[in-house]
Amino acid sequence: MGRGRGGRGGRGGRGGRGGGGRWNRKRKNDERNAKSLKERTNGAGYKDDTDYSPTIGSNPRMEAYYSFIGLHDTRYDEELKKFVPCVTDEEKHEERKKFLATMRSILPASFRIDRSLDPTIRQNIIEELQEFVGKEMELELEIPKRSEAFGAMKHILEVGVDVVEDTKTEEENVDKKVKSDAKNSGGAETTMEAEADSAGDNEKAGQAKESIPQDDNVTIIKKKIAPAKPIPFINIMENGKTITLGYQLSVDRRTLRRNQSLLEFHKWLRIHTDCGHITRQETVSMIPPVVLNAKEGMSVLDLCAAPGSKTCQLLEVVGGGLDNNVTLEPTGFIVANDADSKRAYMLVNQLRRMNSPAVFVTSCDGQFFPILDAKADKGTEREGMFDRVLCDVPCSGDGTVRKNPGIWKQWNQLGSLALHPLQLSIALRGARVTKVGGYMVYSTCSQNPTENESVVAELLRISEGALVLEDPRERMEGLIARPGWSSWKVLREDKNRTRRAMKNWNKKNNQKMLEKRKEWEEKERNGECPPPKERSDEADEKAPEVVPSPHDTIPYVPPLTWDEAALRERTESLGFVEYATFDDVEPDWRRRVRASCFPPTEQETKEFQLHKSLRCLPQDMDSGGFYVALLKKVKPLGARATEKMNAMARESKGGVDVEVHLEKDHDDISEEERDKSNTDGEGTDKNESQI
Repeated sequence: MGRGRGGRGGRGGRGGRGGGGRWNRKRKNDERNAKSLKERTNGAGYKDDTDYSPTIGSNPRMEAYYSFIGLHDTRYDEELKKFVPCVTDEEKHEERKKFLATMRSILPASFRIDRSLDPTIRQNIIEELQEFVGKEMELELEIPKRSEAFGAMKHILEVGVDVVEDTKTEEENVDKKVKSDAKNSGGAETTMEAEADSAGDNEKAGQAKESIPQDDNVTIIKKKIAPAKPIPFINIMENGKTITLGYQLSVDRRTLRRNQSLLEFHKWLRIHTDCGHITRQETVSMIPPVVLNAKEGMSVLDLCAAPGSKTCQLLEVVGGGLDNNVTLEPTGFIVANDADSKRAYMLVNQLRRMNSPAVFVTSCDGQFFPILDAKADKGTEREGMFDRVLCDVPCSGDGTVRKNPGIWKQWNQLGSLALHPLQLSIALRGARVTKVGGYMVYSTCSQNPTENESVVAELLRISEGALVLEDPRERMEGLIARPGWSSWKVLREDKNRTRRAMKNWNKKNNQKMLEKRKEWEEKERNGECPPPKERSDEADEKAPEVVPSPHDTIPYVPPLTWDEAALRERTESLGFVEYATFDDVEPDWRRRVRASCFPPTEQETKEFQLHKSLRCLPQDMDSGGFYVALLKKVKPLGARATEKMNAMARESKGGVDVEVHLEKDHDDISEEERDKSNTDGEGTDKNESQI
């Protein structure tokens, strides 16, 4: 008997097939038992009885890069309710401190209520919510000592704004000062300043510890928690009245899960989340669906949908629900796609809570998403398949550092440059499948213009007037978002100065290796070593010597002045190379630093109006970092845009043509399906059958 293909989820659906063999229950059990016998370690390689290595909330290259390109050059004026330029060095330094203080603190939890719920149920949920967190509360928070090194959480909770800039010991600070003295006198001044700041902060922390009882493992802090803060732009109009459905708490997920005072509220959240009444979602993650402004009955495509919170948010609108006319059949639909089949399974589990027939899940590369409209419609007003398209593309994710602290270590500019062509390729595909007159949203959780404004500018440049940028701020009540940039600096990191390269250099030049090298050179002079092998001229060329930067310290010490020349000197010292134009890029680097990475010309700046896009920084709304651009398709894409879309898709797969790639995937799946049908039920995964 034939077997249906429902719930397969792509080529990665069968466990073990990607590893070269069929799924086998006995083999999987043996692997699980062998794994359970291994000595468990944490992510840093320490055993369970050893303390975890704390993450230091600092990255010299990341901080120097964003300071140089102008991330701290504007501030939000509370009185004027708008963003104004930072004029003095003090204002820029204060803006930087706010930015880092927020980035080093844990992200507060937030959620939204399903807008498609019955009005009576929705009103009951809002009333229950007010009973739990509608008033100020006093909680006893337990902070492990090891977490004080990350963002000085104890200091943040007590003082509320600033962070301890230096968490190193006095001995390490003295070593840093000696190294800086050996480099230059300017470095000594900044080191002395850092030591003075660190001494003052440590004195404050010491006074606080004396007044708070603590045991050997944790620090207990009593803190008043503010009521849940409504998110005004997450709302619904009902009977001429605006009802707010989004809320941001004053505690993070970890505190919410473990604090005994919030136990009942946490249970309440879990129950309503499992029922689909509530969706836990980061505040800035709610912005793109609201900007997209989908309506009931529309066709919507979410090109990079997993894990599915934005898809659920769109489904609440498009799929409709129980209204006054008791309409049970949804008139619109959503196609939710993700390239990773495992993440697509996660997406299915998320959507299962919604219990809606108006969603269809697919798994394919976004840049190869099939174009199903008739060939005769290409280049006409009938081009496109979807009224709304959301392209929340893969990105470096440095805006999520509050919930992913590992990014402090992993960040590098080369990653953003590598993602730029993929992001542009996916966005071009999204623009192609958007109907004429429809809208597309491009979004990332990055703060880097290489992944944000440069992609949108190239989209507008290639489309030749088919896409226009629109400003959604008027209908986003309560949103604090900075204008998009019209100009930016283009930099890259030297491969010899990346974090991995510097780590390897330190391994080769530590004290033990230097002693071995000295011993070897002594043997060479005495003739005790065999003669060296002959090498070609190319092999004799030594790699350029790496000189550690005096500014490569953790925590990073900011400059005394914000003069552009001083900032440029720091970035160059840390291994960055700046380009004024694409002509300045070396031939070997032109596949990485592309012409589309550079800012638009003066004429293009007037046409593109990139200031209409939204830049959300963490300190503005106590959230994560996000970028959102709303594009309207006013006419069909031209031949140049279509050729560029296909060329970039081919490049992402090593030159494979789009149609050939899709046919290859189809043939592989068909062959795999045939293999599965020939087996007598062996290896059917439980989760697979459920989905």
